[in-house]
Amino acid sequence: MAPLYILLGLLLLHTTPWCLSAAVDEDTLMAGQSLAVGDKLVSRNGKSTLGFFQPAASSSISKSSRNATSSRSGWYLGIWFNKIPILTTVWIANREEPITHPNLNSAQLKISNDGNLAIVVNHGSNTQSIVWSTHIVNNRTHNSLNITSAAVLLNNGNLVLKESPSFDLPVWQSFDNPTDVWLAGVKFGRDKVTGFSCYGISKKSLIDPGLGSYSIELEGTRGIVLKHHNPSIEYWLYASSTASSLVPLVNSLLSLDPRTKGNKFKWCVLLPIYSDNQGSAGGIVAFRYTDLVRATKKFSEKLGGGGFGSVYKGVLSDSKTTIAVKRLDGAHQGEKQFRAEVSSVGLIQHINLVKLIGFCCEGDQRLLVYEHMLNGSLDDHLFKKRNAAAFAAVLNWNTRYQIALGVAKGLSYLHQSCHKCIIHCDIKPENILLDASFVPKVADFGLAAFVGRDFSRILTSFRGTTGYLAPEWLSGVAVTPKIDVYGFGMVLLEIISGRRNSSPETSHYTNSSSNVDQHVGYFPVQTISKLHSGDVKRLVDPQLHGDFSLEEAERICKVAGWCIQDNEFDRPTMGEVVRVLEGLQEIDVPPMPRLLAALTE
Repeated sequence: MAPLYILLGLLLLHTTPWCLSAAVDEDTLMAGQSLAVGDKLVSRNGKSTLGFFQPAASSSISKSSRNATSSRSGWYLGIWFNKIPILTTVWIANREEPITHPNLNSAQLKISNDGNLAIVVNHGSNTQSIVWSTHIVNNRTHNSLNITSAAVLLNNGNLVLKESPSFDLPVWQSFDNPTDVWLAGVKFGRDKVTGFSCYGISKKSLIDPGLGSYSIELEGTRGIVLKHHNPSIEYWLYASSTASSLVPLVNSLLSLDPRTKGNKFKWCVLLPIYSDNQGSAGGIVAFRYTDLVRATKKFSEKLGGGGFGSVYKGVLSDSKTTIAVKRLDGAHQGEKQFRAEVSSVGLIQHINLVKLIGFCCEGDQRLLVYEHMLNGSLDDHLFKKRNAAAFAAVLNWNTRYQIALGVAKGLSYLHQSCHKCIIHCDIKPENILLDASFVPKVADFGLAAFVGRDFSRILTSFRGTTGYLAPEWLSGVAVTPKIDVYGFGMVLLEIISGRRNSSPETSHYTNSSSNVDQHVGYFPVQTISKLHSGDVKRLVDPQLHGDFSLEEAERICKVAGWCIQDNEFDRPTMGEVVRVLEGLQEIDVPPMPRLLAALTE
């Protein structure tokens, strides 16, 4: 298979760093001068900055955990975009040797006597240590030869070290030593004369800029190669002898997300690649269409389908990983869903959100590649008749409760923990997948909407699925994350009953000898009625044969009742739902939603 790990929406994933204010704003560091923490060089056009910084994420981790210790919770020398409010580094010097806090005030960037640009830490008593150096092969003593050196931050973001008398050609430059980001002009490949090779190495994670497990390089006439180290695995080969052939690919990636649409590759190339260590932001894979045809055996094994296309089972030839490939249909709606999914689930990772492995965007082909969920979707286990051996056993109570809690955690993460609040807009059992251990994964982000942190509502032309739609959505007003809360409440009721909320089935809530009509009314109304009468046990799926926790059943019914209230302001947040389901917060019996009751009557 042919993976190219590219992190979309880069500017949206980094957190604002804690950087000291700087008094120095010139673009040149001369011999004899020094750059300390709090100082910086700024290019003449004001677009690039060189200085010391500390990743905010590592700082927050060390503060939040008393026992947490990290060798990476230090400071780095780097170059970043000066006019972007979110720290976006394009080059880092001391990736493997962060400066620790005890040495912070004595650390300086300066030009040493041998002409190298170096980060030096002074320890007193005329002793010092070198944290990082340009390591130019030069044994001369510059002072004795009257040679003057200067480090200049150019307008293109290149840090160059030059020597007098001409100050013409650089003796060293950051463009010769790329990290995990390429700007326009950065060298990529092997110098046939010197034998020096320029290639990129991934960060370990967003909070650890150390050397990661992946590298991308140009290997002679073979092309661009993505490798994993220790163990050594060649993941991907792009058959081209020049990096310029990546331009169409990157431009197509930028056009997928409305936030980056219109940006072009020639402005800058941002290809950060991350390893698979815990805490990494991960990446998604750009697949070729022919690879997915091969992986799915020409789309021969269909797993399911929906309004936007069909899902097929496949296997990656290099890793033997089982995948689910969604092939989108329809030029208009399929394109919208494709962009929505790549720009939402492609940027996030959570144990209760389905993992997007990659995508394909070739011509009219729009395909999404997900991790395969062995146990399918939740609706298969709740609603399908079990008179065939193909269907699994009835979900026991503990599994149902953990599914409810897991979905709540996934939605809480989308609403409250992402850079931008993401509203799923289509919560239903068909969009909840179950892995081999029945861990739930919220899936199908084709209708997802983004809400900025400065806003509380968003207008969307999308509509979810009948039976899970909140009342305010039907009226056409701007929506909030509370529409997901409403859909989740409806799903909770189906989890506890094991049937569709509006399915016309024989009641198991009434005695057979009763003259009451055996036809079940609208189940959400039945649920709140039984809550008020203290008869919750009759709401639980009879296939459990009484093997369930009455306390947990009452808790789920209460949560569901509050989630489906008519007024969105009466509904809890998903964070509150999680706390209630975990038994950390108590709630009262909800009132009967007037609209539901009126509709039922």
